[in-house]
Amino acid sequence: YSYNRTHRVTYCGHLQNEKSYYQFLVQHLRKCYHLNPIYIERPKDNTVLILINSRDLIPFKHEALDLPIGPKDNIGIPRQILEKPRLLRYFMRGMGDTDFSLSFKKNRKQVHCEPRLEIYTKSQLLSRQLHSVLSQFNFTFSVEERRDRGYKGYMVRMYGKKNLFHWLNLFGFSNHWINLKIAVWKKLGYFPIRKNYDELCLLL
Repeated sequence: YSYNRTHRVTYCGHLQNEKSYYQFLVQHLRKCYHLNPIYIERPKDNTVLILINSRDLIPFKHEALDLPIGPKDNIGIPRQILEKPRLLRYFMRGMGDTDFSLSFKKNRKQVHCEPRLEIYTKSQLLSRQLHSVLSQFNFTFSVEERRDRGYKGYMVRMYGKKNLFHWLNLFGFSNHWINLKIAVWKKLGYFPIRKNYDELCLLL
């Protein structure tokens, strides 16, 4: 976001389940950018925020990395990342932490034990790039075009244990909430749905 005298990058997450990850993230951003991010907890709407106010960071992200200011409907993976496999792995880890969701679907016995990784984006460019990247790293996946209330978007999905373990071996996750879900699933052999972070911690 950049308007008049305000130049801001905002990160937003789920307070109850992602608080520890955002506390980790704010320290990482401080070291990465040598700035002092603002960390905010909003219990009323169960939201955690990180704000970075910087006149210099916006041009870097917008001009050097070609990331759009404002809506991200046509966002893509920066060329500098796509062209370097090592950076691309780090990028996919970060995208997994923030934009992918991990759920566990029912099997034939109605037990929630089948992993599903998915991401929804309005950007056709990003969906095409993800198609290329996931193919490059030998994932099995699907890309589905969706229309909802006049809006068009794209759902990228990966099913099954093989894809999840392949992701963990190649990229991994830094998001404590996602890693906790995986740990509980591994221990129990299924995933107990509708449990929050604290409730899942008690199961380990």
